[in-house]
Amino acid sequence: MVALSEQGSWNRLLDRPIEIDHGNRWLGTLADVGGYILDLPETVKRHELWQAAAETVLEAAESGDTGRVPLVFHMAALMSGQITRSV
Repeated sequence: MVALSEQGSWNRLLDRPIEIDHGNRWLGTLADVGGYILDLPETVKRHELWQAAAETVLEAAESGDTGRVPLVFHMAALMSGQITRSV
């Protein structure tokens, strides 16, 4: 994934924030989601669904359309055993 400062507008708000860790943490911007993905263990973020999530975040930073980010994030999280939701 490209460094957060190198491309696009990372301060864009998501249409719906993503709740993780049972409400103890919220991802509300592209930077939040990108940082979360970058912080995943290497073995996890190499998974195909997390790669798709990273690409979706990059596309959203370029286009400004953040609508798909929560959906793709939730799919990746679900398949890796994490519990998330949008509010």
